Amino acid sequence: MFYFENIYIEKEIYNHPRTREIVDKFPEAKNIFVDRYMDVFGRARQDGRWQRRHPSLLLAKATGQLIYRGAPVCHNFGSEHFYYASSMKNCLYDCEYCYLKGMYSCGYVVIFVNLEDILEEAHELDQTLSRENSYRGMYLSVSFDTDLMAFDSMTGYARLWAEFAAEHPKVTVEIRTKGAPPITALQQEGRENLPPNLVMAYTISPQPMIDQFEHHTASLKARLTSAGNALKAGATVRLCFDPMIYQQNWKECYARMLDQVKEALPFSQIRDASVGTFRISADYLKRMRQVEPDSAAVQFPFETRKGYAGYPKELEQCMSGFLEKELLEAGLAPEKIYRLSD
Repeated sequence: MFYFENIYIEKEIYNHPRTREIVDKFPEAKNIFVDRYMDVFGRARQDGRWQRRHPSLLLAKATGQLIYRGAPVCHNFGSEHFYYASSMKNCLYDCEYCYLKGMYSCGYVVIFVNLEDILEEAHELDQTLSRENSYRGMYLSVSFDTDLMAFDSMTGYARLWAEFAAEHPKVTVEIRTKGAPPITALQQEGRENLPPNLVMAYTISPQPMIDQFEHHTASLKARLTSAGNALKAGATVRLCFDPMIYQQNWKECYARMLDQVKEALPFSQIRDASVGTFRISADYLKRMRQVEPDSAAVQFPFETRKGYAGYPKELEQCMSGFLEKELLEAGLAPEKIYRLSD
């Protein structure tokens, strides 16, 4: 169980039932009341590294626009209508290369307790798009600014998104994780299988890279076990082999990883897979390098193209091409492999 030294609470939502439920889970944390969470989260000259060693939680109300268009640096899996929802900010995990460290100067976690408002905006967007004759569906990532499953015992948000997916068959809801969640946490009462348009997306990394860069996340073995259990429960499973991280022995690491994946999972039952190397906004990278001055994953001499920093083109193509070839040889159909490119 994670802990928090302080819980900052917006005064407006102090009596919200979800606020009370979350606060009661951390009786040792000091409660501090604020007018707006940005009074804390948006302060200048914050030390994100220190804050991650002394974690605090901010409970707030999401306002303004609640559903956003997906960024071009992310996979859209062939969907014309690619959006994401942000019900939280920051993560309980501590991956050295996480873009959130470049996006936010604050290391504290934010939970927006008014999830129902976010669900309602997603519903309205689906209704609006449905009026277009060409509308075939929307792809909605709900783990964009966090790892939703890492918080699930605290919030129960994953099950609410599963319910949303069941009620909106044209919306593909993706929950991506580096954890090993029990699928029972997502199953609705009276429903044995998860809705087919709810995609459980597992980030798959070699164990040496998990050990070095993806702190506090689940092991590769645990992720594969969870993915296997999800398939047995009728869930739709996506494997995300991104971002690939360069090391001198990267090819050996990824080849060994794929052997473990093939042994643990039936590729014929996998919906699809994403492949891509580390790539990030050049502006975010500047801040990340300040937060992670000793990280080999972040301090690599990247090249900048079209505003994004990434590996040199030849290395990027070599890494992605190697993994794509291995997936094809493992039996994954070409149309099931999504590769991010410029």
